[in-house]
Amino acid sequence: MKILGFDFTINKRSASTTYDPTRNIFNMQGIVGRTPVTEKTALSLSAYWAGVKLISETIANLPVDVIRKEGQKRIPVNHPSEYLLNAESNYKTISFDFIQILVTSAINHGNGLAIIERDRNATPTALINVRKDLCEAKEYDGEIWWKVKTGNSDTDGDYIMVNDRDMINLRAFGTHPVNGLSAISYHKQNLGLSLAAQDYGQDFYNKGTRIDGYLKLNGAMPPDRKAGLAKAWSTNYGANGSSGTAILDDGAEYVRLGLSPEDAQFIETRKFQKNEIATILGVPAHMINELENATFSNIEHQQIEFITYCIGTWIGKLEQEYRRKLLKGSEKADHVFKHNLNSLLRTDVKSQSEYFRTMTDIGVLSINDVRSLMDVNPVDGGDARYVQLNRIPIEQIAEFYTKDPKEVQKIIQQHNENN
Repeated sequence: MKILGFDFTINKRSASTTYDPTRNIFNMQGIVGRTPVTEKTALSLSAYWAGVKLISETIANLPVDVIRKEGQKRIPVNHPSEYLLNAESNYKTISFDFIQILVTSAINHGNGLAIIERDRNATPTALINVRKDLCEAKEYDGEIWWKVKTGNSDTDGDYIMVNDRDMINLRAFGTHPVNGLSAISYHKQNLGLSLAAQDYGQDFYNKGTRIDGYLKLNGAMPPDRKAGLAKAWSTNYGANGSSGTAILDDGAEYVRLGLSPEDAQFIETRKFQKNEIATILGVPAHMINELENATFSNIEHQQIEFITYCIGTWIGKLEQEYRRKLLKGSEKADHVFKHNLNSLLRTDVKSQSEYFRTMTDIGVLSINDVRSLMDVNPVDGGDARYVQLNRIPIEQIAEFYTKDPKEVQKIIQQHNENN
């Protein structure tokens, strides 16, 4: 049976060994509140939504280059995979969405999976996301195969067997070589506490149990007059009241209530859970809008850590998986995939200009190299690389400063004329 450009075998019997230690993980016990912890409810938490969105969209926004190594040279090549990873992954999905779905699935379910469609020459022609719950990894005859359901519903019995070399598998953190650990499943208690706090706040305000203050009057008041006063006060000075200033008579006094200990603890719990979610996802707290302990200096440092330790680990996995699955055997030795992190500096003009200045001052980049990174056209004579004249080898310092000043001036003038 040929599907997606290559042969599959429909098989009703199970393979020998099942690779799924986290099977039915979303049915684990340990619900903290009334709301069960699922992908849908976890994403209803603003902090978790923001963290997953930040990681997946940051990676999806990075250009991917295919590079051929020739000694110390790195030469960009026009490879079919480059179009799939930077423009259109398949007939209905742009590359940005493909990678965003892949990374989101890896975080939430432990694995981000995609079938590689190939032509008769084994060249990749499309990358198609597959839901993790429709896939099951098995070992058969010394190889890993993926049992993928093909029906329109979860109850349909038909499936195809896809060899691991034809399946992109972005594996999350874990100890198993094939299946990663789901952040939602293994942090069910933490996320459940956040959902419970969210439910508590919703119930508290929906049921109208919060009292901002009360009217204090001298003496007893008949029930009908008390009801009329309460209605009039709510109409004029309630949440949707039409009057701005209250005028009290007969010795009436409005007593405003401060923040109760329960309310204060509820707010602190919400803040704490934001930090917990940031820790789970490996993102700085200020990036999911928790700014209580943020300062300008530590935010800059945390942004560097985010790129290095959070985004960097996902990028490293993707680059190795692309090299392993999207390259032919003859290409694997000298071809690599590289994400261009320069796009992360585009929003920070100061950092970008300092980086370019340093790289050109030490001769690493030419003017045209910088212009290429900024997506602008090269200029004539911009390929030469320069270093500052006062940067000389340490061994030559003594010789340089013993020269006659006129001779030094002559060397500088000659250098300027040549350049």
